[in-house]
Amino acid sequence: MDEIDLQIIEKLATDARISFRKIAEELKISPDTVINRYQKLQETGVIRGSTVVINPKKVGYHCMTAFLIDASSLHILGNEANPVDSSLILGKLISMPNIILATKTVGDHDLLAIGVARDFQHLMLMTHKIARIPGVKDIQVSFWVEKSSLCPKYFIV
Repeated sequence: MDEIDLQIIEKLATDARISFRKIAEELKISPDTVINRYQKLQETGVIRGSTVVINPKKVGYHCMTAFLIDASSLHILGNEANPVDSSLILGKLISMPNIILATKTVGDHDLLAIGVARDFQHLMLMTHKIARIPGVKDIQVSFWVEKSSLCPKYFIV
């Protein structure tokens, strides 16, 4: 990757719908160069795709929530009687329809999940579903309803 590749990535990260022709004009290179570099960036896995960013409030989700989850030590370390680790909990979390990010963490909690909820009742339902996942020992929940912003350019990891 060189400076031109980085500039192409920056343009696409800012607006995934920008045309290759417009990128070429702005970078003062040919559209074929942009197309070829884009294809190479895709083939090498640098660019994994593009997406639509939805405004959660416009589709009925009025709060965002963070679930700080502790797994039982049995599910963290595993053992011969029950060889399960927090990856199974993580898999269940990310398959839940209202969870938009789930990851293992290092620190006070074992896992973090960020999701969207329609209202407080929906938030409680989500919390109970997470609590029923085998290996979940404890959950702390934070939620916010005021304006929040995600930068899609840096969000998908």
